[in-house]
Amino acid sequence: MARLVDKHKLERADRESRLILDAERQARDAKTERLRKQRLSAEPSGERQKPAPPKRRG
Repeated sequence: MARLVDKHKLERADRESRLILDAERQARDAKTERLRKQRLSAEPSGERQKPAPPKRRG
């Protein structure tokens, strides 16, 4: 017996999952932007801190 494929169900599932993924991506992007602004505001204005020298292994 051949399997019946409900194309409308698959399209609906794809559409719903795409909406969820887009919402999650927007939330991540907003959080990244908020943290970037927070980090930049915490730095002294005009001066960038000198990066720490790399740790030596040995």
